[in-house]
Amino acid sequence: MQVVRPIAQNGEDRDSGTMERAVVSRPRLPGASSLAVRVSEIALIVGVALFFFDRLFNAARHDLLALDFRQTYLPAAEALVHGHSPYPEYGYPPLVAFLSVPFALLGRPDVLVTIVMIACVPLALWLLDIRDVRCYAALFLWVAVFNAIQTGNVTLPMLVGIAACWRWRDRVWRASLAGGLSAAAKIIAWPLVVWLAATRRWSTAAGVVLVAGASTFLLWAVLGFSGLSGYVGSLGTLADQQQLRGYTVQALAEDAGLHSPLPGLLGSALALVTLVGVVVFARRGDDARSFAFAVAAVIVASPIVWLHSFVLLIAPLAVLRPRFSALWLLPAALWFVSPGTGNGATWQTATTLGGFALLFFVLLLPRRAAQSGTEWSSGARAVAGQGS
Repeated sequence: MQVVRPIAQNGEDRDSGTMERAVVSRPRLPGASSLAVRVSEIALIVGVALFFFDRLFNAARHDLLALDFRQTYLPAAEALVHGHSPYPEYGYPPLVAFLSVPFALLGRPDVLVTIVMIACVPLALWLLDIRDVRCYAALFLWVAVFNAIQTGNVTLPMLVGIAACWRWRDRVWRASLAGGLSAAAKIIAWPLVVWLAATRRWSTAAGVVLVAGASTFLLWAVLGFSGLSGYVGSLGTLADQQQLRGYTVQALAEDAGLHSPLPGLLGSALALVTLVGVVVFARRGDDARSFAFAVAAVIVASPIVWLHSFVLLIAPLAVLRPRFSALWLLPAALWFVSPGTGNGATWQTATTLGGFALLFFVLLLPRRAAQSGTEWSSGARAVAGQGS
């Protein structure tokens, strides 16, 4: 029932009474809004679960679960179990190979790794202080997230490390451990050091370098430094073989018919721009956008970018847009564009890069405050105070 206070006969309170009538009748809205939000949450979660597990079971039927893990990390782990070095065949730093040993000792490593990959998604969001369940559900609609889970690549665990580095950015040793292990797993995480230094977290930046360097050195020492001398050269060979199959500006430029060295120069220029963005926003005191550019640099500066690499953009999305919106669902549209392996045709590469670039640039835009909602909440509280 609508309750309206009587208005004074002399008309002195006519305006205030009219305002009061409008304000007092509105507290019904939050209940209706809350119900709509809850219904939308349930519908989204159920729809996402049905879609995601259908795709996952389809991958299992075609023996595609944890494909990268089984082809790359598992053989390295099995070599360690048998007392051998995984090098020179293994193309990553030793940390991931050692961490993969428990999976080599257990049955059905593909299933176990898939479970771990799925768990990394909510863990990363929790570390980034996201509590809206719709944000959690939306990520499982991203083709990049599905690709990261299905391949069992190290990208999702690296996202957890990057998220932890942001959460504990002002706690030196926690951030050093999180960032250092991320860099030790994949050296492409080095732009985190630039961000920490640009924001004058000198001790943490040094700590990340120390943790990454010390852990890599010690693990390689266990292997008798096997494969270390030729490791950098093998990375260069791998980049030459694979970079044109990935989602990079270089690959797109080559597909468009540009000749060397222009594609490489374009890629280097884009990487430089992202690093400049890290420094510029850090000097402005905008820690969140400086961090966003650092994560973008992790992707852009990498010589090989696969579809699952773009899951790292979850970190700046959560930091800059912590509330659920259509932006969280934007990458879901790429299901109809991006192939799971390689970059596909030129239009597929361009559309995929354009979609994630759009997501990133929208994140950089300033958020407009919801003035009307704030004013209504203030008015409702004021009326409640008058009536008490």
